[in-house]
Amino acid sequence: MSFVTALTDKLYAFMICRSKSTTELILETEPRSIGKITAGRQMVEGKINLAGQFIQQTDEVWNYKTNEKDFHNKLHSFDWVDDLAALGSVEARRFAQNWLYSWIKKYSLGFGPGWTPELTGRRLVRWVHHYLFLTQGCSEIKLEKFNMLLARQAKFLSKRAMKSSKGLPRFEALVGLIYAGCYLKNMEKFIEPATVALADECHHLMNSKEIVFSRNSQEILNILTILIWAKLALKDSNWNPSVTHLETIEKLAPVLRNLRHSDAGLPRFHGSCGDVDGQLDQALSNAESREVSLLETSVGFAKLSNSQTTLIIDAAPPPMGKKAVKADASTLAFEMVSGKRRIFTSCGPGYLFGSDLSSDGRQTNSHCTVYIDNQNSSEFRIMDGWFQTPKKVITNGPSNVPKEISYDDGIGIFEGAHDGYVKSHGLTHVRKLKLSQDGQSLEGEDLMIAIEDSHKRQFDKISKENSSAKMSAKAAFHLHPNVAVRLDHENNLTSLALKNGQVWIFNYGLDLHLQLEPTVFFENGLSEPLESKKLILSADLLEYGTRIKWSLVRALDKDLSVGDLFQN
Repeated sequence: MSFVTALTDKLYAFMICRSKSTTELILETEPRSIGKITAGRQMVEGKINLAGQFIQQTDEVWNYKTNEKDFHNKLHSFDWVDDLAALGSVEARRFAQNWLYSWIKKYSLGFGPGWTPELTGRRLVRWVHHYLFLTQGCSEIKLEKFNMLLARQAKFLSKRAMKSSKGLPRFEALVGLIYAGCYLKNMEKFIEPATVALADECHHLMNSKEIVFSRNSQEILNILTILIWAKLALKDSNWNPSVTHLETIEKLAPVLRNLRHSDAGLPRFHGSCGDVDGQLDQALSNAESREVSLLETSVGFAKLSNSQTTLIIDAAPPPMGKKAVKADASTLAFEMVSGKRRIFTSCGPGYLFGSDLSSDGRQTNSHCTVYIDNQNSSEFRIMDGWFQTPKKVITNGPSNVPKEISYDDGIGIFEGAHDGYVKSHGLTHVRKLKLSQDGQSLEGEDLMIAIEDSHKRQFDKISKENSSAKMSAKAAFHLHPNVAVRLDHENNLTSLALKNGQVWIFNYGLDLHLQLEPTVFFENGLSEPLESKKLILSADLLEYGTRIKWSLVRALDKDLSVGDLFQN
């Protein structure tokens, strides 16, 4: 967002908030946004984590001083109301109403960081979704103020929605305007221009080279969710969504269906939390179409799926440049899920716990892939900007990432490579993954190889420079916190026990060295990161080709029961 746009937003908000117009809810809707009961309970208990900022219940949250943009977005969008509404207790309602009317008292005149089109759109949608939860038991004076702010936000969106940034922010602003027209009294005039603008954005989205620049699967899910909310709101008001609007829903649904793990979550790459608490299945159900993407990859991710086991591999170059503030150096990393249980995963988005941890989950060694001497496969650089917090972005990374998926007698085979270490070491990472037809075994082979003569010369050069210390390639396997590990070094075996009783055996070559090291797992809605473990297979880089072979086989302990589908 440019300085001029931000200033204009503030001027419009200031002028519109001088109006005396009011409104009221004319049509009740179900709370379509899904929250976490555990997060709501933690808030009521005083364990409040908003984008890594830990707030004491006694603090005046709207006076909290920080430059963290993610914190202000989370706070002023009122996304946290979803969690309190999911809890639904009297204490949760009082908590939400206290914060709501404190916000109205402080920002009802158009001041503050919350008066941007996208945040206003998100906030208005939450206020409509949870209208009864937020207003039950309130005095007439408070209800009048609440309705007055709904009217002001609707008018603000009518002037500024199309000035928000393209992509998810503009969709957020437009759905807020559609909600205002469909559910608020005397706001019907906003429906038609908003639906036309939404159709234009859908057309632009589906004709762009990339669905989203970030390659964040959760961002795609949020766009699909917004389009479905808009469709349902329009139908509630007896308006027909545009053909382009409906076609976009039908095109996004197969993409996300291809990115869906067997536990109904998403891959944890490039800022995605992975755990979407039913949002994905709800969106796919409301999309109506049951088509599955015919493409082998979706948004650069490849998928192998047999029985109830899924693998999703990051099989494309990472986003680069000044917008790549959440991009990961995770090329050829994979995640594995068995039924409802995650086995191999990624550290996830550290930004959930503040800027100090924001880059921790973005490193190559924070993913299930191969790296050389703790060096990233992509280059990070800190970029400064006027009036902005410095951000670490990817400025250079793998450019050639060939991949292929094939099937041999039901066995799913992924083959891929990337050149992220060619410049530094002359080595190309080649990865081959084979998932058995019954989903009970996974074979992996990683090769670090110097292919061309120039690559061999670079490898010789770096080997000579590091002659005093051995260079090594390491394959990392990050385990979900619920996986229990037991090592058997004598037999080169490692058992991985899942909470549903499954036991998987991890095996590796005799020429490799295995270490069990601590790692972290960043999960949305928690007050602190979870501790976990990772397996590290090491091999010395002595020649132009180094091979790391490993396998994971499920022990015949028990069949996956239907009951596991409902376990936590």
